[in-house]
Amino acid sequence: MIGHDIAGGAAGGGKASAKASPSRSPDPNDLLAYGEEDDTSWLIPYVDVVSLLLAFLILALAMSKVNLRKFEMVSAAISHQAPPPSLDVLKEKIDAVIAAQGLTQQVKTVVDDEGLRMELKNALLFDSGQADITPTGHAAIDRVGKLLPTIDNRYQIAVEGHTDDVPIHTGRFDSNWELSSARAINVLKAFTAAGVSPQRLSAQGYADTRPATPVQGDAAAQTRARTENRRVVIRVH
Repeated sequence: MIGHDIAGGAAGGGKASAKASPSRSPDPNDLLAYGEEDDTSWLIPYVDVVSLLLAFLILALAMSKVNLRKFEMVSAAISHQAPPPSLDVLKEKIDAVIAAQGLTQQVKTVVDDEGLRMELKNALLFDSGQADITPTGHAAIDRVGKLLPTIDNRYQIAVEGHTDDVPIHTGRFDSNWELSSARAINVLKAFTAAGVSPQRLSAQGYADTRPATPVQGDAAAQTRARTENRRVVIRVH
Protein backbone atom coordinates (compact mmCIF):
# COMPACT_ATOMS: atom_id res chain seq x y z
CA MET A 1 0.00 0.00 0.00
CA ILE A 2 2.83 2.34 0.86
CA GLY A 3 4.58 1.61 -2.46
CA HIS A 4 1.30 2.05 -4.29
CA ASP A 5 0.71 5.38 -2.64
CA ILE A 6 4.21 6.48 -3.46
CA ALA A 7 3.85 5.44 -7.08
CA GLY A 8 0.45 7.09 -7.31
CA GLY A 9 1.80 10.20 -5.71
CA ALA A 10 4.68 10.23 -8.12
CA ALA A 11 2.31 9.81 -11.04
CA GLY A 12 0.00 12.47 -9.72
CA GLY A 13 2.92 14.76 -9.19
CA GLY A 14 3.98 14.20 -12.78
CA LYS A 15 0.53 15.12 -14.04
CA ALA A 16 0.43 18.14 -11.84
CA SER A 17 3.80 19.30 -13.05
CA ALA A 18 2.72 18.76 -16.68
CA LYS A 19 -0.39 20.82 -16.16
CA ALA A 20 1.53 23.46 -14.34
CA SER A 21 4.03 24.06 -17.18
CA PRO A 22 2.80 27.12 -19.09
CA SER A 23 2.57 27.18 -22.95
CA ARG A 24 5.35 29.05 -24.69
CA SER A 25 4.27 32.50 -25.80
CA PRO A 26 5.92 34.30 -28.76
CA ASP A 27 8.64 36.77 -28.14
CA PRO A 28 7.09 40.25 -28.43
CA ASN A 29 10.36 41.54 -29.92
CA ASP A 30 10.25 39.00 -32.76
CA LEU A 31 8.28 40.64 -35.59
CA LEU A 32 8.05 37.39 -37.54
CA ALA A 33 6.64 35.33 -34.68
CA TYR A 34 2.91 34.55 -34.65
CA GLY A 35 0.90 33.62 -31.65
CA GLU A 36 -2.27 31.59 -31.56
CA GLU A 37 -4.32 34.71 -31.06
CA ASP A 38 -2.93 36.44 -34.25
CA ASP A 39 -5.46 36.63 -37.10
CA THR A 40 -3.88 36.00 -40.54
CA SER A 41 -7.12 35.78 -42.48
CA TRP A 42 -6.31 39.14 -44.13
CA LEU A 43 -3.64 37.40 -46.22
CA ILE A 44 -6.22 35.71 -48.46
CA PRO A 45 -7.92 38.88 -49.80
CA TYR A 46 -4.52 40.59 -49.94
CA VAL A 47 -3.13 37.88 -52.24
CA ASP A 48 -6.29 38.08 -54.36
CA VAL A 49 -5.89 41.84 -54.80
CA VAL A 50 -2.21 41.50 -55.75
CA SER A 51 -3.06 38.76 -58.26
CA LEU A 52 -5.81 40.87 -59.86
CA LEU A 53 -3.49 43.88 -60.04
CA LEU A 54 -0.79 41.79 -61.75
CA ALA A 55 -3.33 40.41 -64.23
CA PHE A 56 -4.52 43.96 -65.00
CA LEU A 57 -0.96 45.17 -65.64
CA ILE A 58 -0.25 42.23 -67.96
CA LEU A 59 -3.48 42.91 -69.87
CA ALA A 60 -2.68 46.62 -70.17
CA LEU A 61 0.80 45.82 -71.48
CA ALA A 62 -0.58 43.34 -74.01
CA MET A 63 -3.08 45.92 -75.33
CA SER A 64 -0.62 48.80 -75.48
CA LYS A 65 1.06 49.88 -78.70
CA VAL A 66 4.81 49.46 -78.54
CA ASN A 67 6.95 52.32 -79.81
CA LEU A 68 9.40 50.36 -81.96
CA ARG A 69 11.91 53.19 -82.07
CA LYS A 70 12.10 53.37 -78.26
CA PHE A 71 12.17 49.58 -78.06
CA GLU A 72 15.15 49.46 -80.41
CA MET A 73 16.97 52.08 -78.33
CA VAL A 74 16.37 50.11 -75.12
CA SER A 75 17.48 46.87 -76.79
CA ALA A 76 20.62 48.55 -78.07
CA ALA A 77 21.40 49.91 -74.61
CA ILE A 78 20.97 46.47 -73.03
CA SER A 79 23.20 44.82 -75.65
CA HIS A 80 25.75 47.67 -75.41
CA GLN A 81 25.33 48.54 -79.08
CA ALA A 82 24.75 51.85 -80.78
CA PRO A 83 21.05 52.42 -81.53
CA PRO A 84 20.03 52.53 -85.20
CA PRO A 85 20.09 56.04 -86.65
CA SER A 86 16.92 58.05 -86.82
CA LEU A 87 14.83 57.71 -89.97
CA ASP A 88 14.05 61.43 -89.90
CA VAL A 89 17.29 62.13 -91.77
CA LEU A 90 16.34 59.69 -94.52
CA LYS A 91 12.87 61.25 -94.69
CA GLU A 92 14.40 64.70 -95.22
CA LYS A 93 16.55 63.38 -98.08
CA ILE A 94 13.60 61.66 -99.75
CA ASP A 95 11.44 64.78 -99.31
CA ALA A 96 14.15 66.83 -101.01
CA VAL A 97 14.15 64.42 -103.98
CA ILE A 98 10.35 64.54 -104.14
CA ALA A 99 10.32 68.35 -104.09
CA ALA A 100 13.06 68.58 -106.77
CA GLN A 101 11.02 66.39 -109.11
CA GLY A 102 7.74 68.16 -108.35
CA LEU A 103 6.12 65.00 -106.95
CA THR A 104 4.81 66.32 -103.66
CA GLN A 105 1.22 65.61 -104.74
CA GLN A 106 2.00 62.01 -105.70
CA VAL A 107 4.41 60.88 -102.97
CA LYS A 108 3.88 61.13 -99.23
CA THR A 109 6.36 60.23 -96.47
CA VAL A 110 5.55 59.66 -92.79
CA VAL A 111 7.69 58.56 -89.84
CA ASP A 112 5.65 56.79 -87.18
CA ASP A 113 6.14 54.14 -84.49
CA GLU A 114 6.58 51.44 -87.16
CA GLY A 115 9.31 53.27 -89.08
CA LEU A 116 9.36 55.27 -92.32
CA ARG A 117 6.39 54.87 -94.66
CA MET A 118 6.47 56.24 -98.20
CA GLU A 119 3.32 56.10 -100.35
CA LEU A 120 3.51 56.47 -104.13
CA LYS A 121 0.37 56.90 -106.20
CA ASN A 122 -0.08 54.26 -108.87
CA ALA A 123 -0.58 56.95 -111.49
CA LEU A 124 3.07 57.91 -110.96
CA LEU A 125 4.40 54.38 -111.45
CA PHE A 126 1.97 52.41 -113.62
CA ASP A 127 -0.55 52.73 -116.39
CA SER A 128 -4.08 51.56 -115.62
CA GLY A 129 -4.28 47.77 -115.26
CA GLN A 130 -0.52 47.35 -115.89
CA ALA A 131 2.41 46.35 -113.66
CA ASP A 132 5.30 47.67 -115.76
CA ILE A 133 6.83 50.82 -114.25
CA THR A 134 6.52 53.90 -116.46
CA PRO A 135 9.61 55.98 -117.42
CA THR A 136 8.52 58.72 -115.01
CA GLY A 137 8.08 56.11 -112.27
CA HIS A 138 11.53 54.65 -112.96
CA ALA A 139 13.12 58.08 -112.52
CA ALA A 140 11.48 58.50 -109.11
CA ILE A 141 12.22 54.92 -108.00
CA ASP A 142 15.87 55.17 -109.07
CA ARG A 143 16.39 58.37 -107.09
CA VAL A 144 14.79 56.94 -103.95
CA GLY A 145 16.49 53.57 -104.42
CA LYS A 146 19.94 55.19 -104.36
CA LEU A 147 19.19 56.62 -100.92
CA LEU A 148 18.10 53.33 -99.34
CA PRO A 149 21.53 51.59 -99.31
CA THR A 150 22.89 54.46 -97.21
CA ILE A 151 20.73 53.66 -94.19
CA ASP A 152 21.69 51.29 -91.39
CA ASN A 153 21.74 47.59 -92.36
CA ARG A 154 19.47 46.76 -89.43
CA TYR A 155 16.55 48.35 -91.25
CA GLN A 156 14.44 46.16 -93.54
CA ILE A 157 12.53 47.42 -96.57
CA ALA A 158 9.07 46.09 -97.46
CA VAL A 159 7.26 46.98 -100.71
CA GLU A 160 3.45 46.74 -100.60
CA GLY A 161 1.15 46.79 -103.61
CA HIS A 162 -2.44 48.05 -103.16
CA THR A 163 -5.31 48.35 -105.66
CA ASP A 164 -8.84 49.71 -105.62
CA ASP A 165 -11.96 47.55 -105.29
CA VAL A 166 -12.76 47.44 -109.02
CA PRO A 167 -12.34 43.80 -110.17
CA ILE A 168 -9.83 42.99 -112.89
CA HIS A 169 -9.66 39.91 -115.10
CA THR A 170 -7.24 40.00 -118.02
CA GLY A 171 -4.99 37.55 -119.77
CA ARG A 172 -2.10 38.61 -117.54
CA PHE A 173 -3.84 39.30 -114.21
CA ASP A 174 -6.67 37.10 -113.05
CA SER A 175 -7.49 39.38 -110.09
CA ASN A 176 -6.25 42.36 -108.10
CA TRP A 177 -4.10 39.99 -106.05
CA GLU A 178 -1.89 39.21 -109.03
CA LEU A 179 -1.83 42.86 -110.10
CA SER A 180 -0.83 44.23 -106.69
CA SER A 181 1.82 41.52 -106.20
CA ALA A 182 3.33 42.08 -109.64
CA ARG A 183 3.59 45.82 -109.05
CA ALA A 184 5.29 45.32 -105.67
CA ILE A 185 7.76 42.85 -107.19
CA ASN A 186 8.64 45.21 -110.04
CA VAL A 187 9.36 48.03 -107.60
CA LEU A 188 11.48 45.61 -105.57
CA LYS A 189 13.46 44.73 -108.71
CA ALA A 190 14.03 48.43 -109.37
CA PHE A 191 15.45 48.79 -105.87
CA THR A 192 17.85 45.87 -106.36
CA ALA A 193 18.99 47.46 -109.61
CA ALA A 194 19.67 50.66 -107.65
CA GLY A 195 21.96 48.75 -105.27
CA VAL A 196 19.70 47.72 -102.39
CA SER A 197 20.64 44.32 -100.96
CA PRO A 198 18.00 41.66 -101.77
CA GLN A 199 18.36 40.31 -98.22
CA ARG A 200 16.79 43.50 -96.91
CA LEU A 201 13.82 43.48 -99.29
CA SER A 202 10.38 41.87 -99.28
CA ALA A 203 7.32 42.27 -101.54
CA GLN A 204 3.68 41.95 -100.50
CA GLY A 205 0.46 42.25 -102.49
CA TYR A 206 -2.70 43.25 -100.63
CA ALA A 207 -5.10 43.85 -103.56
CA ASP A 208 -7.99 46.00 -102.20
CA THR A 209 -8.02 44.50 -98.67
CA ARG A 210 -6.35 47.47 -96.95
CA PRO A 211 -7.81 50.65 -98.43
CA ALA A 212 -6.34 53.96 -97.36
CA THR A 213 -9.74 55.66 -97.78
CA PRO A 214 -13.18 54.01 -97.48
CA VAL A 215 -15.10 53.98 -100.77
CA GLN A 216 -18.34 55.73 -99.89
CA GLY A 217 -20.39 58.84 -100.63
CA ASP A 218 -21.33 60.13 -104.06
CA ALA A 219 -19.67 59.16 -107.32
CA ALA A 220 -17.02 61.90 -107.09
CA ALA A 221 -16.07 60.89 -103.54
CA GLN A 222 -15.83 57.24 -104.54
CA THR A 223 -13.57 58.12 -107.45
CA ARG A 224 -11.24 60.10 -105.18
CA ALA A 225 -11.17 57.24 -102.67
CA ARG A 226 -10.27 54.68 -105.32
CA THR A 227 -7.49 56.97 -106.54
CA GLU A 228 -6.10 57.15 -102.98
CA ASN A 229 -6.30 53.37 -102.60
CA ARG A 230 -4.31 52.65 -105.78
CA ARG A 231 -0.81 52.99 -104.40
CA VAL A 232 2.54 51.39 -103.61
CA VAL A 233 3.77 51.66 -100.02
CA ILE A 234 7.46 51.38 -99.15
CA ARG A 235 8.14 50.67 -95.47
CA VAL A 236 11.58 51.05 -93.88
CA HIS A 237 11.38 49.38 -90.48
